[in-house]
Amino acid sequence: MGYEKKVEWDPSLSVGERTIDEQHKKMIDQINKLIEILSSLSVDMGSLRETGHFLYTYIKEHFTYEEKYMEDNTYPGLEEHVKIHQNFINFYKDFQAELKKEMTSGSFSSVEVERLMQKIKTYLLEWFVQHIKGDDQKYAKYISSH
Repeated sequence: MGYEKKVEWDPSLSVGERTIDEQHKKMIDQINKLIEILSSLSVDMGSLRETGHFLYTYIKEHFTYEEKYMEDNTYPGLEEHVKIHQNFINFYKDFQAELKKEMTSGSFSSVEVERLMQKIKTYLLEWFVQHIKGDDQKYAKYISSH
């Protein structure tokens, strides 16, 4: 079960707003950290809990900032974008509950760890990057042209 850092920040992910870009970088780093913690031979439960909680708090802060930025720039797709963010927050809440259940079950096996890692890679990291490349680029393009 080797750890491969799945995503590195690159300029194609920029939305042209420094704070949002920095937040995106930090979130990608934290999701990668979650994968790294889960892929270690002995999972550090304290670090896992801390990183998971930090990510949840930071996701909400980031989405709030980003939505305010879109609102301030009268982005017409704001309402739909807010729904997308809420769906992601709901997914992450469910993921956290599942992670907590697994961590406290007493049978946190390598099979469970691998399943959770795949979920993080697919639904957190890949979704987030595609969100930046797709949905976020729409508002970036709109704002830069107005």
